Amino acid sequence: MITEAKFKYALKDMMKAMPLEEINVTALCAKIGCHRQTFYYHYQDIYDLIAAILLNEDLAAMEKAKDVRGVLQAFLGYVKENFSFLRSTYNSAARDLTDDFIFGKINAKLFSLWSISENSIGLKKEGNRTVARRFAHIVADEFGYCFKDPKLTPERCVSRMNKFFAGLVETVLPALIAICKKDEGK
Repeated sequence: MITEAKFKYALKDMMKAMPLEEINVTALCAKIGCHRQTFYYHYQDIYDLIAAILLNEDLAAMEKAKDVRGVLQAFLGYVKENFSFLRSTYNSAARDLTDDFIFGKINAKLFSLWSISENSIGLKKEGNRTVARRFAHIVADEFGYCFKDPKLTPERCVSRMNKFFAGLVETVLPALIAICKKDEGK
């Protein structure tokens, strides 16, 4: 395994047991058996490592999703598997990285999904982009509310988000589409 991957797995593993603020480069290096200089050869600081993790996360299940519900369920599966990492990152100085990650993944997938004619929501390209962007912001904000709750378990997060997603897809998404259709008609 390459050194960068060792750092990524070690940080995620350490974040299962302690908040990000309690993890330092020395402890991270001790966990994988390397020198601090090795860490600084690859990363500027812990937050640079977090950015690299989020930038390179592979959400293959989400890429395979064929509709909005599938996208949300696939992302929720990723969140459940990486709950400690995401919650700890969100509740640290890296909150913006976590928000941007959630928003970016949801936004990009929905925009690409709706740009395919078989999954079209009946809008032009800019309308698809607007709905995807607004929808992704709502989803990212709700995950943020979940991550702020220190007593929330991954299972309860999934349950809470599933209830939220049901209302979001049934009520908010059609309203966003209708607003954009109205704007396109002007």
